[in-house]
Amino acid sequence: MAQKSLKETDFAPQVGLFRIRPEIAERWWTPVISLEYQTHSAHNIAATACGLGVVIGCGMTLVLSCGWSYIGVFGVYITMIALYHMLEYLCVALYNPTRVELESFMFDPDGANLYPIAMAISLIEYVVECSIYPGNGSGPGLVSAVGLFLAIGGQALRTLAMVTAKSSFNHVIADRHESDHKLITHGIYKYERHPSYVGFFLWAVGLQLMLKNPLTVCAFVLALGYFFTRRVNFEERTLKLLFGQEYDRYMQQTPTYIPSF
Repeated sequence: MAQKSLKETDFAPQVGLFRIRPEIAERWWTPVISLEYQTHSAHNIAATACGLGVVIGCGMTLVLSCGWSYIGVFGVYITMIALYHMLEYLCVALYNPTRVELESFMFDPDGANLYPIAMAISLIEYVVECSIYPGNGSGPGLVSAVGLFLAIGGQALRTLAMVTAKSSFNHVIADRHESDHKLITHGIYKYERHPSYVGFFLWAVGLQLMLKNPLTVCAFVLALGYFFTRRVNFEERTLKLLFGQEYDRYMQQTPTYIPSF
């Protein structure tokens, strides 16, 4: 009896991975990363996670060796960014595995490269400021500490929201009612309708405040406020269609603190 052959496009839904390795993996010169990086294969996931781990290690090394200095703050910054991407993928993989994909690392959430460009601009501003004002105070100071506190709190809030929602959380707004899609009103969602958005806002603005970047702090507040205003309006219209009066009652009982413009 002939054995049924599996194609590279065959998925194991329970883990979101390919059932078999791509054909290229049988060659003696198997690359560490697929030639097509978008392929959600085990070695691409491992390579991405390894890269993020290296960034976290480098960042912590800078923090431990330089302390609470401008170089140490840079170490905290890259550590927080790498940790954010690691947690984004990990939460989806653990609690919503049928929808996990390589894009779940959220390196380019809008598909237009605006996020990596914004982060690069913030680093450029930080380097320029440190070059122009090398003796600006005795160190990062209270403002940077407040920014770090906001960033850590924002990350904790976003991760808690994803863990609470479990399979009902998705990086893409659902346009139809799935069997595992429920309206989450307990836990952190009892106090805030969109905790993951508030968490990301605090994380992103907090990091810029930690770097003491006045231009990017203002730009992030305005840009994220505008973005989340549009996204929340669209998402809540969709949720009303999916859950009807149940979501109307939830809106009346639970506020949202995301800035709107």
